[in-house]
Amino acid sequence: MPKFMKIPLIALLSVLAFFVVTFTIYFFNLDMKATSLLAPLLEKWYDRIEHKQYI
Repeated sequence: MPKFMKIPLIALLSVLAFFVVTFTIYFFNLDMKATSLLAPLLEKWYDRIEHKQYI
C-alpha cells in the first residue's frame, strides 16, 4: 500500500476507534458510574479542608 494511502486510513481508523469508545461510555453511562465510585473519596477529601465561614 502506498504511503499516501496509509495516512488517511490511519486517521479514519483512529476516528472510528474514538467514536466507538465514546459511544460505549455514553451508552452504558460509565462516566456517572465512575463518578459515583469516586464521590466518597472526594467528599472525604473536601471535608478535611478548612473552610472560611462568613455569615
